[in-house]
Formats: sequence, structure tokens, C-alpha cells
Amino acid sequence: MSDVYSKIIVDGEFSQVRLGVHEFNDVEYLSFREYYLDFNEEWKPTPKGINIPLELETSRELFLAFSEILSLAESREIIEEFFGDIIKDIYVK
Repeated sequence: MSDVYSKIIVDGEFSQVRLGVHEFNDVEYLSFREYYLDFNEEWKPTPKGINIPLELETSRELFLAFSEILSLAESREIIEEFFGDIIKDIYVK
């Protein structure tokens, strides 16, 4: 599996959670994976995580679900202030 993109979204002293795009057998996957710091001070992936095919419909549904969860946790004004340029039409529906 080759990395196309990876971003650390939770950074601990000995563990990380990364959001990434990986390619395997000519298919791109979106992954959330936990990593650990080994004895050689190298970050290694753990079995804890999930991979889903990176398709337009899956990505759209993931974005909508993430936006809905955030809106339940935060006020609409705060979300619109920080993410307004991304989600212009989400509340119009």
C-alpha cells in the first residue's frame, strides 16, 4: 500500500491518528489509522483503523455526516464562521 497523502489529526507523545489517502491494487482508499512510536523512534501503523474506497459519493456522505455531527456539538454560527466557505449550501437543503 503506497501513501498518496497523510495528515496527522491527533498527535500524542507515543501515538497518532492519521487521516490518509492510500493506493492499493490501483484503488485509492481513505483511511483513519492509529500509529505508534516504536523503539527505533519510527512511527508504525497499528491494526486499529478503517479504510474505505475513496469515491465521490462516499466522500460526500462522509463530509455531510461530519458536518452534521459538528453542528450538533457546536452552534451553527461558529461552524459557519470557520467552515462557511466550504459548506455554503449545507443549511439551504
